[in-house]
Amino acid sequence: MDANKTVLIVDDDVLVLESIDLHLSAADGFQTICAQGSAGATSHMLNAQGIDVIVADVVLAGSMSGIDICQKAIVQYPKIAVVVITADPEVHCAEIPERGVFLRKPFGGEQLLDAIEEALKKVVR
Repeated sequence: MDANKTVLIVDDDVLVLESIDLHLSAADGFQTICAQGSAGATSHMLNAQGIDVIVADVVLAGSMSGIDICQKAIVQYPKIAVVVITADPEVHCAEIPERGVFLRKPFGGEQLLDAIEEALKKVVR
């Protein structure tokens, strides 16, 4: 990556948040913000400056799904890259935002980095 990217990670599972945060913190070029659930994500989106990437689980506690959060993020940050993650076998990639990249749990650190890179390429800069 040529510059630091700020990544908002959204999941209900603290272990998943910590795992993704650990992978991205170990990789060059990423600053992370962790948000637990849809309320946490909404709060961070209101208060954060310049989020470049959102990595969001589909199934979240609260009134919004991860897909809803991603749609809201796209409106607020038109150049945001989107990675949608899920362990739910009923969710399919056709349900995610057009610019999004779909990643099924469990996944490894390299798969996550590849998904983020692919999502960044989809964003019109």
